[in-house]
Amino acid sequence: MDRKTILIATCAVLTAIWGLQIARAQGASLAAGVYTEEQSKRGMELYKAQCASCHGDDLKGNEIIPALTGDTFTGNWKGKSVGDLFEKINMTMPALDPGSLTPEQTSDLIAHILSVAKYPAGKTALATTVDALQQIKIDAPK
Repeated sequence: MDRKTILIATCAVLTAIWGLQIARAQGASLAAGVYTEEQSKRGMELYKAQCASCHGDDLKGNEIIPALTGDTFTGNWKGKSVGDLFEKINMTMPALDPGSLTPEQTSDLIAHILSVAKYPAGKTALATTVDALQQIKIDAPK
């Protein structure tokens, strides 16, 4: 392997480890503030461009498209992890181009969803790896 490949692989491993440590340090609770305001703002812009046409400007969906906020969202995702949500979005969205979002974009979208749902922001950005996000369970906002 060349130096560039080794460097990229090392960076990927360190990023995954760092993300896992952040999730554990945050107490694996949405109430601990697992995203930043800046991340949520990026997610809001991406949401407007990629998601609002189906899920609505208010994230409430419709009779066919699921809501991304409120009791319906909480009921669908309660007991699951943010990692589960990340995988769902990353693999299946947007509907017309599934799998086209980068991990960073997916985390930004989740930060926006959490912000609209009234989960508090924190000082550390939401991780971009499924392993780290599996540690954070989805519960009802307080």
